[in-house]
Amino acid sequence: MTQGQIILAILFSGYYAIAIFFFFRILLENKNPLKTQSYLLLMVLLPVIGMLIYLFFGVNYRKQKLYSRKGFTDQKIIQKWIREYDNLLSQSTYEVQVYLHEKAKLPFLFWRNNYSALSSNNDVKIFRNGEQKFPELIRALQNASHHIHMEYYIIDDDEIGGAIINILCERAQSGIEVRVIIDALGSNNLRKKTINKLISNGVEIYEYHPVIFTSLANRVNYRDHRKIVVIDGEIGFIGGINIADRYINNGRSQRYWRDTHCKIEGEAVYSLQILFILNWYFVSKKLLHPEIQYFPVIEPKGDVLTSIISSDPDSDNPNLMEGYFSMINTAKEEILIITPYFIPNESVLTALKTCAKGGVKVVLLMPEEQDSFFVHSASLTYMGELLHNDIQVYFYKKGMIHAKVMIIDEELSTIGTANMDYRSFDNNAEVNAVFFDQRIAMELKEQFLDDLAESEKLDYLTWRSRPSHIKLIGSVGRLVAPLL
Repeated sequence: MTQGQIILAILFSGYYAIAIFFFFRILLENKNPLKTQSYLLLMVLLPVIGMLIYLFFGVNYRKQKLYSRKGFTDQKIIQKWIREYDNLLSQSTYEVQVYLHEKAKLPFLFWRNNYSALSSNNDVKIFRNGEQKFPELIRALQNASHHIHMEYYIIDDDEIGGAIINILCERAQSGIEVRVIIDALGSNNLRKKTINKLISNGVEIYEYHPVIFTSLANRVNYRDHRKIVVIDGEIGFIGGINIADRYINNGRSQRYWRDTHCKIEGEAVYSLQILFILNWYFVSKKLLHPEIQYFPVIEPKGDVLTSIISSDPDSDNPNLMEGYFSMINTAKEEILIITPYFIPNESVLTALKTCAKGGVKVVLLMPEEQDSFFVHSASLTYMGELLHNDIQVYFYKKGMIHAKVMIIDEELSTIGTANMDYRSFDNNAEVNAVFFDQRIAMELKEQFLDDLAESEKLDYLTWRSRPSHIKLIGSVGRLVAPLL
């Protein structure tokens, strides 16, 4: 045996030893079976690359180290707050339970899963696109009297980002408490110079999971995808619109951006405040105590029954997925869905198909072109199954539709940050508002119908005739869908 053959044999032996180690590690982690199968498939089809993908995106040790502490701390803080928080609500839990049992069959689902109380003293305003959201947000920021809490996936260093940053600096200089959480990956275009400007003006700002090249593994997965603003504990903003110029259709961008956001005034803002404070403690190690300034007694605002549902990488249950699943299963007549990415797990997919087979009208609206070719190709593989089960699919042609909206029976609706995909269900910090209100549902449905007028209905023959390379890429994407 030559020296070269000996070296080659050693290399192959080492590789197979490493491969066997990874194989058993993946099995013993007891992930979701679909994720386990996907990682094992990658190891077989792309031996070396598959290992690297697993190391960078699949290894759980950082998640376990970071989030086991966070989950434990959140539980302690919540237990301390729960009595005071519950006493602030104007409508009893029993009355809310009765209403949900009669109207939506969802008693206590959200409360049990993520500490989100159901409250009726709320006024809600829906925003269509950034050009409606940002003037309202700027006005509310300028009128803040005690504090501004802001948590965003993306804050860009552009015109609208600069305008809001200037307001935050001015408000902090005037004595208002201003705290900001940004996702380190989503807001990576925010320059160090801008962050220093905020800090020098008295704004407290922290990154959620700073991304450092030497410790990139897994941090690309577990992101803060929320878009939350809480002002004086009474006003909240939530939805799909980040702070960036591309969300404003002022003629300067080549691509029209369709999105949905909302402003909540009332007791549901308590839930947004709790979510912010928990993440604030996670990123800054500074605990804000539940003083009256952060949880003020709120005078009558409106009658929109609202719940805030959320999920974190440390969540014991897939709260948002369970919320979507439960809402879908309450439908008797109609389900309208807008999502930019459609890579559902089997539970949500089966719920949609079962409802459609039972005579419920199910309509899915997606962008014709997404910002990820691979994810879009994977999404397309689900379309045949949907069409075969009488689910209508429309592709939005005017631009990018980025809203995350679902409307059930013209009565129940949700707006938020969670896409209908594995990443939002399992990996990210997300938040949605759920409204048990006919007026809100009808307003969202009217917008949905307007969007359908800018869309094209997909038929089975068109879907089947898509190019072969799209089918192949999509099929690979479907196999590794739990990892997307």
